[in-house]
Amino acid sequence: MRGIDVSHYQGSIDWTSVAGGGIEFAMAKATEGTDYVDPTFSKSFQGMLWAGIIRGAYHYAHPASDATTQADFFVDAVIAAGGFNASKTLQLVLDLEDADGQDTATVWTWVQTWAARIKVLTGRAPILYTGYYFWNDNVGAPSDNLDMPLWIASYSSPAPVGIPSAWAELGWAFWQYDDNGASEPGGSSGTIPGIAGNSVDVDYFMNSGAYPSLSALCFA
Repeated sequence: MRGIDVSHYQGSIDWTSVAGGGIEFAMAKATEGTDYVDPTFSKSFQGMLWAGIIRGAYHYAHPASDATTQADFFVDAVIAAGGFNASKTLQLVLDLEDADGQDTATVWTWVQTWAARIKVLTGRAPILYTGYYFWNDNVGAPSDNLDMPLWIASYSSPAPVGIPSAWAELGWAFWQYDDNGASEPGGSSGTIPGIAGNSVDVDYFMNSGAYPSLSALCFA
């Protein structure tokens, strides 16, 4: 199953055209840190729902500031955009790609606190977006995955460059394989109907093994 992830960088999106182009799921940036809401989030989050696309929302982490404050801020923004207990809405997502100058122990503690707070607020663990080397080098390669499905970032072909040991048995649930609209890993740049230009992150859902369906990762 093929999907995309977007933010204000993609501008105004025609989600009906996106769905017509075969995109089955999409993630939209909601928040960053403790005070930034992406200006296109609410429109995208609602547009995905109306177009019948399985939707997700992500928070860009800043481990130098309080994890609980960031989790609360994120969930409040999702609720303001329509909430997560609607049909075809994925578990909320943590975008972890910036250590904010913190050491591995601090980042790992931050992740645990943030993930636990999200589970309290939503009833489900978050999905984690990260890279193999970032998880190992900046989080310390912990063996506990905190029940978080993995969304691995790896612009490699024909498979991700590596899977952190915490997900060795489960494997990845989502794979961001490029940022150029390519139809497949290693493919040439492409376009997504409904989005101007080809600067679009593209993803796969595993759809097998530990994650047999996207609906299993949805709230409703």
